[in-house]
Amino acid sequence: MGIAEDRLNISFKELENIIKVDPGLTSKILKVANSALYARQSDITSLQIAITLLGFKNIKSLVILVTASSFYLKDRRTDFYKNFWRHSIITAFLGKEMALKASKKDIAETVFIGGLLHNIGRALLFNLDKKKYDEVLKAEKENPDFIEVYEENAFGVNHRQVGAEIFRKWTFPEVYTDIVLEHDSLHITSAHKTTILYVTVASLITESAGFGVFNSKKEELLNKLAPHISLTDADLAEYKEHILEILKTDSLFFECRTLFGFG
Repeated sequence: MGIAEDRLNISFKELENIIKVDPGLTSKILKVANSALYARQSDITSLQIAITLLGFKNIKSLVILVTASSFYLKDRRTDFYKNFWRHSIITAFLGKEMALKASKKDIAETVFIGGLLHNIGRALLFNLDKKKYDEVLKAEKENPDFIEVYEENAFGVNHRQVGAEIFRKWTFPEVYTDIVLEHDSLHITSAHKTTILYVTVASLITESAGFGVFNSKKEELLNKLAPHISLTDADLAEYKEHILEILKTDSLFFECRTLFGFG
């Protein structure tokens, strides 16, 4: 995450050195590079060629996806992780789709990674005390409020605060710390406000489409934020009703469904 993107000759080599020490990661990167997504006349057997072909930002996203899938597969029988990763992945792909559609190519990949990571604090709190966090999730389903209220009642802190603090300790780029801290907020103070808006709106649409808990307060927030990224009521309705059909046109989403084993 900390590799500079403005010195690509050096960055590509650094990225290759990180990936090649993990045989499982290397094989999955090569598998994706040889998939229909990047179909070529001859097989790609070199990690260096795969990185060059896919591009730095795509590779970075893939590394995160593949790494996340390995964690998911260990806990896939847990309802929490099944729902957590499905929501995160759909949010990531939808956010990227919306950014590209709005000609925001410069932030599309950041929105994608931000979508994958925005709820990381939930996983941290769940791992801290699974039984207590299950009660938090139950309260969220039964009451029309944001989950932060019930997290603070149970843990004295919410998932946004925990996730942001962890990212600071891990020296993640500021934009991801800000996404974690300020998503689902009406008053965004970060310099990366536009990126956070795309992640938040994508997350809320994903929840409204049945991949998460959606209530009247979230609907109110979505309706207030959507116009800030030029989404109309018709756009929202289209995404809510046809979210998976829209994303299935993305070949990388197909590969991701294979990684995580969901439709």
